[in-house]
Amino acid sequence: MVAALHLTSPFMSGPAVLAVQKRLVALGYAPGALDSAYGPTVAAAVKAFQHDRKLEADGVVGPLTLAALKEKPAKATTAGPAATPAAAPTSRRLQGRSSPGERALTEAITHIGVKEKPTGSNKTAFGEWFGVNGVPWCNIFVSYCFQVGAATTICKGFKGAGAYPGKGSTYVPTNEAWLQAAGLWLGRTEPRPGDIAIFNWDGGRPDHIGIVEEYLGDGQFHAIEGNTAAGNDSNGGEVMRRLRKVSQVNGFGRVTG
Repeated sequence: MVAALHLTSPFMSGPAVLAVQKRLVALGYAPGALDSAYGPTVAAAVKAFQHDRKLEADGVVGPLTLAALKEKPAKATTAGPAATPAAAPTSRRLQGRSSPGERALTEAITHIGVKEKPTGSNKTAFGEWFGVNGVPWCNIFVSYCFQVGAATTICKGFKGAGAYPGKGSTYVPTNEAWLQAAGLWLGRTEPRPGDIAIFNWDGGRPDHIGIVEEYLGDGQFHAIEGNTAAGNDSNGGEVMRRLRKVSQVNGFGRVTG
């Protein structure tokens, strides 16, 4: 009999973990990279599954959870849009890391290619999860990734426009103000994977937000962003990997715990 799967240091690993990861993906949850390691992102996906199945949401795959995983697929309500985790180099680099930003990035990568439906509606599973749907959703996407992927609430306890207790924020200027007030603001510097990028296209109020995937050198980086497109940076309707410049941001924030 396979022992129950727990989040431990070092991570439990092996075929049993991989089987759970694959089953979670098939059911519409996002356990991160399929790396056979029972890390924080897998545990968070298990908790979401347990919550939806009205099991004790402890992140432990014991007999009851394992039996539920083997049942016929049911629509997931907490985990959001189903997506096959991208086998991206960043996902493999993040294996074993545990900061909230890095876990949120792992979550974000799994949703690359997700689009709003219908086109131009601003309606997504991220907005449905947040409870505010049909509105521009780049900040909602970042809030989702931190909450679901890292069990971390953006703007927690912060009083500002668009801040929702227990969910996060809908408004980029509020997110920037929270990062600054919380001592998480780095300014315009070389970012790390998992940092929050606050974009400003015209010098006014910040316009857009994303999660840094990788700093490429020479003032350029890749970011995973919601509600973007090649022809519409801030309201393009898709989750994408975008090539950006440090000169395009007000600065970066780093959520460390």
